[in-house]
Formats: sequence, structure tokens, C-alpha cells
Amino acid sequence: MKIVIRAGGTGTRLWPMSRISNPKQFQKVIGEESMIKTTYKRVLPALKGRDDLYVSVNKDFVKKTLRELPGLKKENLIIETDTRNTGPAMCLEVCFLERRCQKEDIVASLPSDDYISDDVAFRRLLSVSEEFLKENPEYILTPAIRPDYPDTGYSYFKAGSKLCENGEETIYTVAKVVEKPNQDYCQEIIDSGVYYCHTGMYIWQLKNIVSLFRKKRPKMYKICQMVAALIAEKNDLAAAQELYGKLEKMTIESAITQKCDHIAMSVSNKIGWSDLGKWHIIKRIVGNGGNLTKGEVISIDSENNLVYSTNKKKIVAVNDVKNLVIVDTKDALFISSLENSHEAKKVVEHLKAKNKNEYL
Repeated sequence: MKIVIRAGGTGTRLWPMSRISNPKQFQKVIGEESMIKTTYKRVLPALKGRDDLYVSVNKDFVKKTLRELPGLKKENLIIETDTRNTGPAMCLEVCFLERRCQKEDIVASLPSDDYISDDVAFRRLLSVSEEFLKENPEYILTPAIRPDYPDTGYSYFKAGSKLCENGEETIYTVAKVVEKPNQDYCQEIIDSGVYYCHTGMYIWQLKNIVSLFRKKRPKMYKICQMVAALIAEKNDLAAAQELYGKLEKMTIESAITQKCDHIAMSVSNKIGWSDLGKWHIIKRIVGNGGNLTKGEVISIDSENNLVYSTNKKKIVAVNDVKNLVIVDTKDALFISSLENSHEAKKVVEHLKAKNKNEYL
């Protein structure tokens, strides 16, 4: 198996900790290691060697990535010259790997900012998925997780026919996709017991995904081939950026997976997963129902808050408050209800509109 860690996002929902100059994947949001390093260490044992691991990253963070992941070779970086969403980004991954790998290789494309509760179980799920795809290369697999609470920000897959079962791991066809349901419907589909949460991870055979891009997104595929060649052969980032910037922004779902006949999901009964892209999710995972604090924080008679402070010379004190997110950095303070803290993204959009780029 080859693994690509996707680390090109900006993480606007974790503003003001996540910034353009230092996005969330390089931040120590949970624990003492960055998100990208945690993901790197999680997946490395699933591979034969470090040469089978690649990282897709923006051109501005090449040096930062190599410092954060000292075992990674520069030639294993897939460099994005612009932010075009997951469709073009994953097409570029495919074109890059097409130059380096065998066409029968199985590739897992994984976000850099996921929380996984059981690393061993996750690696086992990758192994089961790989073996399935060796025998059924026409499928695109996406790992999915049984949800234990409603979140209207995710997409959900209904389990169809069972294709494979191996202990705790099962592979189903995707019978139906529900995109970001409202609160009531979200609770309804979770209670049904046959819907799983889409994680944004994808596993496919390289030859198959190349064929799909060629057929369904020929322009995107051709441009990404040219971009990969410019970077790999000439290190011409300027010419690559001019080409890559012409691509329409779109998700991998809009570009490819919604148009495919053979989509399946691989699930495990032992993996806890969350996308660490929103403050309320971080609070839910780590907070254990109480206050979650980081930095110099004093909490008095306060309940169920997330309070993060990055200023070591400043005390943040909260008194008699509940269900809040408070994030204090050297130049910005964000205060929100816990429930709607994901709308930090709206603050970023407002700052852009006001040309207050120094706070982005």
C-alpha cells in the first residue's frame, strides 16, 4: 500500500489558532504533537517503509513539513501551488503517484487532521481494505464510522449489501448518501443503525482512479499531469501555479465519486473517529463533559467550556460561564457558544471582506 497524507487545508473553523501562516495540521491542538505528526506516526507502521508514504502540502509549507516529519524525503512531497479543494488536489496526487508507483498499487488518501481512538484497529482496517481491492480493483473504498451522536456537518452512507467480512471489519456497498442532514433527520438516520459517517478518507487502486479521472475529468487530469511534470522534472513552481490555478474548485465527490458505480465503505467496530476541524468536536473528544483548557487558564464555577490560550504571559480567567469556546492568541480573541463555534469560518470570511488580512 501507498499512503498520501493530505495536508493542504487552512482550517478556518479552528480560527484564531489555525492561520494561513500556520494552519491546523501543524498545530498541537490535542496533546503535545501536531496533527500531521500524529497522523504520520499512526500510518507509518502500516507500510513496508517510509518511501511508501507521501504528503500533499501547499508550496509555502515544504520546509515546515520536512522539519515536522524529519524521516520524510523531499521527493515524497506532493506540492500544491494553490488551494483548489479536494478534487484537483487528489487528481494531482494521482498524477504524481502515476510517475512513481506501479499501476496495480493500492493507495490510501487520508486527511492530516483526523482523530483515531485505536491506531492498531485503524491499520487493520487499511489492511483489510487493501486485500479487498486487490481482488476487486473496480471499487473505490471509503472508510466509514458508525456515529454515536448527530452532527449535521457530515455526510452519511447507508449500508447496502455486504461484500466482505473479516472479524471486526466489514465492507458494504453504499446504498444511499445523505448530505449534511438537518438535526431531526440526522438523529433519525443514526437511530436506524444502518448509516455510517463519511470520513473523507479514500482507498483505491491507482490504475482504476487514473482511468476514472481520464474518463470523467479529462481536462483536470491533463492539467494535473502537466503540473506534476513541471514540479518533478523542472521544479518550476511558477509555471505549475499558473496551470493549476486554472482548475475549478470542486470536491472529490463532485469530481469523481458521485459519478461512480462501484463505491463501497469499509467499517470497523473498534475505531473511534472524528474530524478535528471544529472546536466543538475537540471539546467533545477531549473534554469528557467538563472544562477543556490549554495554556494559562483559571476556571471558577464554570462548566463545559473550551478555553485555549497561547499567550504564556497572560492569564485567562473564566467565572460562572457555561458552554463557551474561548480561544485567545497574541492578536485575536474568539468567543462563541460551544454549539455554533464552527462558525469561526464566518469570522474569517468577514475579515477577508474587510481586508484585515493580518488576522488571517
